[in-house]
Formats: sequence, structure tokens, C-alpha cells
Amino acid sequence: MCAYNFWCAGTDWATAGRPRVRAGDTILVHAGVYRYDRYEYTNDPSVNRTTPLDGTYHLTGDGTQYRPIAIKAAGDGEVIFDGNGNYALFDVRAADNTYFEGITFRNAEIGILAGTQFLAGAKGLTVKRSRFEDVGAGVFTNYSGSSGFYIADNTFIGRNDPDHLMAWRGDVWAQFEGVEGQVFPPRMDSYVAVKLYGPGHVVAYNYIANFHDGINVETYGAPDGSTASGPGIVDGPRYPPPDYWDRRPVAIDFYNNYITNSHDNPIEADGSMHNIRVMRNMFINHPSHAFCNQPALGGPVYWIRNIAYNLPGGSTRITAGSAGILLYNNTILSETAVSAGSNVHWRNNLMLGQNAAPAIFSVGTYTRYTSSDYNGFRPNPDADVAFGWALPASGATAEFSGPDGIVALAPREFATLQTYSRATGQDRNSVLVDYDVFRNVPRLDASDASSLQRLYRAEDFDFRLQSDSLAVDRGIAIPNVTDGFGGDAPDLGALEVGADIPHYGPRP
Repeated sequence: MCAYNFWCAGTDWATAGRPRVRAGDTILVHAGVYRYDRYEYTNDPSVNRTTPLDGTYHLTGDGTQYRPIAIKAAGDGEVIFDGNGNYALFDVRAADNTYFEGITFRNAEIGILAGTQFLAGAKGLTVKRSRFEDVGAGVFTNYSGSSGFYIADNTFIGRNDPDHLMAWRGDVWAQFEGVEGQVFPPRMDSYVAVKLYGPGHVVAYNYIANFHDGINVETYGAPDGSTASGPGIVDGPRYPPPDYWDRRPVAIDFYNNYITNSHDNPIEADGSMHNIRVMRNMFINHPSHAFCNQPALGGPVYWIRNIAYNLPGGSTRITAGSAGILLYNNTILSETAVSAGSNVHWRNNLMLGQNAAPAIFSVGTYTRYTSSDYNGFRPNPDADVAFGWALPASGATAEFSGPDGIVALAPREFATLQTYSRATGQDRNSVLVDYDVFRNVPRLDASDASSLQRLYRAEDFDFRLQSDSLAVDRGIAIPNVTDGFGGDAPDLGALEVGADIPHYGPRP
């Protein structure tokens, strides 16, 4: 802070400094552990000089989009900022275009506090090649005015149990006796690695482990500027007018992240609006749903070429009439059950069960234009119901037309792919597959208590397809998704035969 401000002092003068940094400035931080006693009232710079009581580095200088104010490791060893158990280690809510690189943030509830709903928040925050450990949250903003964050090539290690998969709800675990160390709900020592709201964010190539959730769009409520003309869904919030469009959660990208061992979901698109792109991520060891949209406010939300493995609570959460969800070329190794979606579309996915539910694919939709085709399924062999497709009982095309804003869905269940396709017109070009389509991916069993808490490593498996498998050349071409496919048609699942394997997590 003495480098950041014109001057610095302790005691009552601790907050009297003003930023001397200007757009384009870089502060190089030398190797060491920066940890202060926020309870000691002193001018001694080795104890506490500019972080009294709260122990927070409050940054208030603004950079520009192309000339941020940078705080970087000098390159002479590890740079560690230790919060000494405080709430927020760095507070950048009043500082636009701050750039961090090569820093370790540890021992605080929040590593970087970048926004608070309805109060204040930063724009243009960049965090690269850094490490977050022993934190309740890594990078956090739920302020709608936050925009343009770039969070890439970082490692986030939460405080939650690193050795056991545990669910926060427990409906999966509760059927078993003696599951080691499981208490419902489990203690949430770490909430989320990255939480965002507002437009234009990118979160890419990060490694995230041992949090309740990995990366979330804030479940904000009605977007700023929305109006309500009456109760219920029919007369609920109206779309925000143009004056508020810069505060919408739109144009957000989450790609090439490796996320493992959550209490709930690796990524939540909950509360987001348009052009949310979740692509080429590795989701492994998540007791709830890897593909989470509850709700998505209009969409499109794109889930493209993600791999999801060990999901004993099921793969997909689409609730509250979530609309505009597109799932293309994903490898989904658990059952898919959708309770209430609208305008949802599946193409070129592989969906192989984990015995988390009887049916491999069961959909409830309020729109007759929800669709599914060109997928590969492995139904559970002993299940009486393999597929389900529920539409509004009235047969209406439009959704949410009942007196309470909700219409009842009429469920239809089917034992085979053939009977399901004939009755619904869905998945007419889809095929039945088994785990032998992969080079090395064992089937997991969510009903096996002995393996329920086990954690797996993606590097121990090979999710590529066997070149002669039934999943090869069975997809349909989708512009910007399957471009450059080999063979007669795109392959099913996340990995095209012969194509480069995506890199998951921080790049070298």
C-alpha cells in the first residue's frame, strides 16, 4: 500500500493515503509472506501499517481497459498475501481495471472482493496465474455493474474435505448407513471459487477443487430495470429497458476449466440471460448436477463439448421453466432428468448412466419445440423406464398459461429408445451405446455405498472414442461446434476422433 498510495502511515492515519498509481503503472512485489496483525495499533510497518482492524487492502485507483494498474510477482520467488483470518484480503470494489498476476491469496474468507449487490463493484478485473488457498471464496462479485473480468490460469483450493465426495443435500447419501464422515448439510468452509454478475466475463483454464460450487453466475433475482405488473409468472418481471442493458448478465464464457469435488455444482448458469457459453470443461466428482440452469432467463445458454463424470445425483438441473438451453457434443456420464424446461435442445451428446436414476433421459418441457436427436444413450439394463417426455397436458404450444402461471405436464414413460422415438418424434437418429465406446472409462454405480464418496482423477481415464465404436460418425453438423470433423459426420460426445484433446486447467 505504500507503493500504491502517495504515502502511508499507521494508527488513525492508516486510511489517509491517496492513490499515486496511474493507468499503466505496475507494482512488482518481491518474494515473501505478507501477513499483518490487524489488531495491533502501531506505525511499525512490519506489524501493521495500512490494514487496521479489517486487515483488508482497499484499492481505489482506476486503470483503463488497455492500461490497467498491475500488481505482479517480481519473479524472485513466491509472493503470498496472507489475510490472517480476515474477511476480504483485497477489496477492489472502487478500482476499475486492476490486474493481478503471480500472487498467492490465502487465509481469508474472500480473496478478492470485487462487488456487492446494489452497492458497488469493479469493472475490468484481471487475475492470472495466481493461487487461492484456504479461502471461503476466491474472486467474488454479485454487483450488476461489474463487467469484463478475465480470470485465467489460476488454481483455487477450497477448505472443504479434500478426500471425500460429499453432498450438501444428502438425498443420495441418506439411503446408506455408515457413509464416512457425512453430516447433512456438510460444513461449508468454502463457498465458491468464482462468482460473477454483469456482462462480458471470461473464466478459463482454471483448476478448482474442494468448494461448494466451482463457478457461479449470481442468482441475482430479476435483472436491474425489470418491472412487475402483477403476481405470478405470467405477469412477472418484464425485460429491462435499454438504459439497463449494460447491467445484464450476458456474453459470459466459461471454458477449459478443470473442476472437481464440489458439494453441489461445478458451474451454475443460474440467473444468467443471453449468450452464456460453457465449453470444453472437465467436470469430475460432483454430487449434484454438472449442467445447472435454475433458471436461465431466456438464453441461449450453450453447453458445448464438456465432459462430466462421477455425478451420483444426476447430470442436469433445468428448473423453473429455464429457457434457451442448448447442449451440444457433451460426454455426460450420469442420468439426465429435467423437471421444467422451455426451448431446450440436445444434439450429439453421449449420455451413459451411473445408476443415479432409473431413466437415462427424462424431460419435462413447457414448449413443444424442445427437441432431442443424434445422441448416444446407454439405458440402465434393469430399469423399467428408460426414457420420459412430458408436455403440457393441455397440448398448448405456449408455456405458463395456467391461472397460477404454471401448467401441469403430462408424463409419458418408455422402456426402450424405439418406443420413445416413435411416440414422441424425438431422438429418431439416436443410437444405443455402451462404455466400450471409450478407450478407458469405467462405469460408476451411484447405488454402491462403498464407492459413493470416492474421488477420481480425469488423468486416470481416457475419454476418447474407440475409432470403430458406434459413437463415431453418428452426429449432425452444427456450425461453429463440429467444424473440421473427420469422417462422414461428426462424432458423438466431447472428443472427436483424431482431434486434439483440449487442455483442462492452467496452461504451462
